[in-house]
Amino acid sequence: MQILALGALAVASCLGILGVEAGRLMSYPPHVRTKRGAYIVEFDSHISSAHVSKFQGMSDIAVSHHYTKAFNGISVSTENIDPTHLANVDGVKRVWPVRYYRPAACPRGASNSTDAYLHHMTGVERALKELGLNGKGVKIGIVDSGVDYNHPELGACWKTEGCPWQYGQDFVGDKYTQANPVIEPNPTPMDCDGHGTHVSGILAGQGPQVHGVAPGATYGMYRVFSCPDGTESFASDDIILQGIEAAHKDGLDIISLSLGESGWPEEPIGVATAKIVEDGVVVVAAAGNDGAGGLLTTSSPAVAHGVISVGSIDNWNVTAKPAIVTSDQGSKPVMLSAPGNANYTFDFESDVPLAFPDSNGANLNGCSKFSSDLAGKIAFVKRGDCTFNDKITNAYEAGADGVLCYNNESGLLGPTTTVPVPIPFVVISEKDGAYIADRLAAGPVFVKSPKGEYETFSSETGGQMSSFSAYGPSPELDMYPLISAPGGNIWSTYLLKDGGYASISGTSMAAPYISGTAALIKQAHPELSVEDITRLLISTGKPITDPSTSLKFSPFRSGGGLVNVYDAIQSRVQFDPPVLSINDSKVGPINGDSKLTSLGTVRWAARTITVHNYDSKKHMEISLDNMAGNSMSSLLANGSFTYKPRVWPADATGNVPDDTVPQVYSFNGKKVIKPGQSDSITVFIVAPKGLKDAEQWYYGGFVEFTVQWQNEKTTSKYNVPYGGYNGDYAAQQVLSPVSDGLPAIVDSTGNPIQDLSTLVIKENVTATLLYGLSMPSRLVEVNMVNSDTGESVGYIYNGYMDYAPKTCPQCTVPHISTTIWSYVSTDKEGKDNVKVPAGKYHALLRALLPRGDISNDKDYQVWKSGDFTVA
Repeated sequence: MQILALGALAVASCLGILGVEAGRLMSYPPHVRTKRGAYIVEFDSHISSAHVSKFQGMSDIAVSHHYTKAFNGISVSTENIDPTHLANVDGVKRVWPVRYYRPAACPRGASNSTDAYLHHMTGVERALKELGLNGKGVKIGIVDSGVDYNHPELGACWKTEGCPWQYGQDFVGDKYTQANPVIEPNPTPMDCDGHGTHVSGILAGQGPQVHGVAPGATYGMYRVFSCPDGTESFASDDIILQGIEAAHKDGLDIISLSLGESGWPEEPIGVATAKIVEDGVVVVAAAGNDGAGGLLTTSSPAVAHGVISVGSIDNWNVTAKPAIVTSDQGSKPVMLSAPGNANYTFDFESDVPLAFPDSNGANLNGCSKFSSDLAGKIAFVKRGDCTFNDKITNAYEAGADGVLCYNNESGLLGPTTTVPVPIPFVVISEKDGAYIADRLAAGPVFVKSPKGEYETFSSETGGQMSSFSAYGPSPELDMYPLISAPGGNIWSTYLLKDGGYASISGTSMAAPYISGTAALIKQAHPELSVEDITRLLISTGKPITDPSTSLKFSPFRSGGGLVNVYDAIQSRVQFDPPVLSINDSKVGPINGDSKLTSLGTVRWAARTITVHNYDSKKHMEISLDNMAGNSMSSLLANGSFTYKPRVWPADATGNVPDDTVPQVYSFNGKKVIKPGQSDSITVFIVAPKGLKDAEQWYYGGFVEFTVQWQNEKTTSKYNVPYGGYNGDYAAQQVLSPVSDGLPAIVDSTGNPIQDLSTLVIKENVTATLLYGLSMPSRLVEVNMVNSDTGESVGYIYNGYMDYAPKTCPQCTVPHISTTIWSYVSTDKEGKDNVKVPAGKYHALLRALLPRGDISNDKDYQVWKSGDFTVA
């Protein structure tokens, strides 16, 4: 989620906003979709429920819902009252506009069978078969789009005796859209979207096709997403809060959230989930699918305090619809994605010729009009340079019967086409595409794909982090995600009316997998706390090797690695804290040991890890080592910005000097801990001295512990992930790089205005300021400043944002826009607008730097536009 919260009192004073205490009235950036006239009011913790009567007594205000369990506050609707009045009521902590959320799932992709191999790699198979666990006695709440409870693999029942579905309700109904938010809940939370049913199968699937992680648990479905509004489903956070609170009131042990938007932990759902964790409930949330945006893209509520945030790993085996490609080299099956439009499937019973867009081999990406006549043929194009909609439109206009598009990076993705073009569009892998391109250059190539045929393929990226999986850390440099699970190409239950099964990718699929593993742990050890379960999941995770570097994926990418629930259940040791976030470090020598003193001047941090031996009879001997992970940066070697993180080591072939990877040292790293006792180990984590501070590296790795138990021959391995920033974190630039062409002031057609002295703003003439953020910012504001006096006359329209998210061209939020017109706002909400006197002005954009003080002007990155005229 993206959240924006706050207020600089000094700025508010100069603009005449003296009535609201800074930080009470929150605002979102203009791209965030909010519900008109609807707000969530958060009370101070000591305020009683009787306080609600103050609002119920206000004219022109309707109290929509009173939250008492997970969140201390209310949701209200009003058309006529300025929200500053709500914020000024005694006892109000914060007021938020109601905003919309989406499920954390990617488009439907290639099919995948949830077979024993998947569960074998995560320890689920052993937990089910060897330990006899299935989640029985554990209650799990799913807050989602509902469930098709008539599905035979989900029990084909609702709240009957012996039915897995004993809790839940519908909070939204089938008619709710952003344009017309009509709430008419149904008697049961029947799914009309499919997302919730797919999530449910990952947890509760009874087989034979879908085998859930915790098929014996008791479930509740709290429907907060309505039917798709176009191609997407949305839910507003006031409704999501109702679902979360109902699950908590029902006394469920685990709440699974496959939803989110980029952001911070301070918004309402983040506050609510943190409170639920404090009450002893396990909350699991998807990390998000903005991996294309690189670092600092983990969603909220996954970044909420105490929530188990989950990254996605690609599945190992994929059962998919094949295409049989025939060339001069014979026939070869290739794996197809799901079609871009489910109404037009890639079904060809006999051979159809493939063809390039142009006979001369040009226009391979299919982004220009095709010169070839493709009647009776299938267009063969490469991904990139334009949208899938552009490619399929050009192919259709050239007469093609379909489009076979090959990826421009490893792996497979599920495309989405939204134009009304009645031909199929599918994607194949980069490797298969290169093979076909070579054969097609040499001679004729044909393809067929009979309806209803499937074949099992080995995934090129199986066991690796999914490309869409969001990166950490949090804006405050805390480690996220905490653990990873299968989420790429997951075969699960789906709406019966749409075939009953589907493959979908997303951290939406990884989150319920972890919810299921938490249920198995809780069944085996019902006495464990939320913190205990979290520690076990992380420390027994298996760090994942990045084949491109031979080091481990950074924990800012994978958390503790791939979950292994069998090892978590069988563990007799815990580590506290379970992760080491290095958000404060020292520079200088490390005194006390000659080995460490010899390192000279380094950036380092000391952390103490408490090790608990829970075996009541055996002592344990413990030693530690360092397992370095990749370092990541948003800067290329030439200093230019990149959204896809640059990784060190650059490849897996060269020599990697020790000083270019993080190191871990300890004075007391080998100990014997008696049965039932605890002891502490201090570790010194040294940042990679050989990497330049100016290159802004995020480093990380794993403190690897080896445990030898008394009178046992085998040893056990555990890991505590660590991560930090190699430099001054607060000195990073927040505004997007110049290479993005931002900030920029553009005209009504979207073209940049090169000479602002020619811009004259009038009643009917406006301009737009576009800007981006290369990392989240606590506060962003855009003022219109009189160029003669240097004084601000107010905020440009949509020019005040709290808790702003990172943006990127491939992210959920590509950029942020504000409108320059002849009025400015003197309040954060944009309610009090005043006419700007004629004169010369400029836009002043200020973004708070990491860990900055909102009242200190030196803690902002500032951009100033050229002068323009207001007439």
